[in-house]
Amino acid sequence: MKILEVVEASGAGVGRHVRSLCQDLITLNHQVTVAYAPHRTDELFRQFVADQQNNIRFVPLRVERKISPVSDLQAIIRLLRLIKREGSIDVVHGHSSKGGAIARVAGRWSGIPTVYTPHSLIVASPEISRAEAVVYTLVERTLGHWATSRIIAVSNDEREFIVKLGLAPKDHVVVIKNGLDARDLEYSSEGRTCEDFNQKPLTFGSIMRFSTQKAPVNLIEAFIQLLDMLPKIPVRLMLAGDGELFPEAKRLVEESGLGEKIALLGWRENTRDLLRKFDIFVLSSLYEGFSYAVLEAMAAKLPVVSTDVFGTKETVFQVPGNVLVPSGDPKALAHGMKQIATLANPGALRQVLRRIGEANHSYVLGHFRQSETTRRTLEVYQALCQ
Repeated sequence: MKILEVVEASGAGVGRHVRSLCQDLITLNHQVTVAYAPHRTDELFRQFVADQQNNIRFVPLRVERKISPVSDLQAIIRLLRLIKREGSIDVVHGHSSKGGAIARVAGRWSGIPTVYTPHSLIVASPEISRAEAVVYTLVERTLGHWATSRIIAVSNDEREFIVKLGLAPKDHVVVIKNGLDARDLEYSSEGRTCEDFNQKPLTFGSIMRFSTQKAPVNLIEAFIQLLDMLPKIPVRLMLAGDGELFPEAKRLVEESGLGEKIALLGWRENTRDLLRKFDIFVLSSLYEGFSYAVLEAMAAKLPVVSTDVFGTKETVFQVPGNVLVPSGDPKALAHGMKQIATLANPGALRQVLRRIGEANHSYVLGHFRQSETTRRTLEVYQALCQ
């Protein structure tokens, strides 16, 4: 098959999804073209472009993040020209809100089947205004009924949300969950020990994009509250990542005077080594489609405290010992962190946490493989071309 993947926000989880999917597709001898916005990439996606330029055709796409009729129309025209030059494209697949929108319009006008993966719908965000929600819902609903052959939801929660809002016909929405490749699933506990708290503080950790969606400030505020709740248990917080809210997070840590207990590590490429330093992984997001960070943490044999966002009922909730709390509430997150930190007395706690982590690893190993994600996505493509 000849497949055009379109992505505007190609960093973090969206970029990871596109990278893994494309690498699998070319391994299966399909022809892949990727149209992407260079100014919205991260280091991993830029490395992907450099490594795969002989196997995949990459086409830079100038497109603005927010709705912009002029810029969006120009991007659509460039995609139409690309489709015409490429010839005989079988499927166009758009990723995230903006990439999905321009891909679907271009595909519709070209008479090519179109697939859309939102990866977390902006209309699910509690941070947008009512007016913005109305506009985004109208756009999604129009495109969903007029220009979308299939929507791929990455969790059952996301599919139910799409159907509830009427963003597409019910039978046009399928669930294909994110998965991890073999390397991510082959995770050892080497380097992780079971010291008591006199040797090493109980370490809560997270890896995130410092954005409103991921709510890093909520996590820092929750940890500060946790310190008051657990005065006799040595604890620390390690946060890796970067983004527009990093300066605010740094200022909060400095004002708290807790710099020796809260480490802001910045962007890290080798997350596997970093995860080995954590005892408990924390997700503080306000909304998600299906969190890769949670999957990675579970595969890394870590117990998880997470906000109750899309996808967590299919991951975190399935393993006893993990903790789910309401989103957008630092106090609730602090109580969730306290709950998991007091599952046993300090001398036995790390052994209990390790058992939860082992169960997490086994669950992910049995349910979330990238090969299955690719296989089912390819089935959607092929069904549309019959």
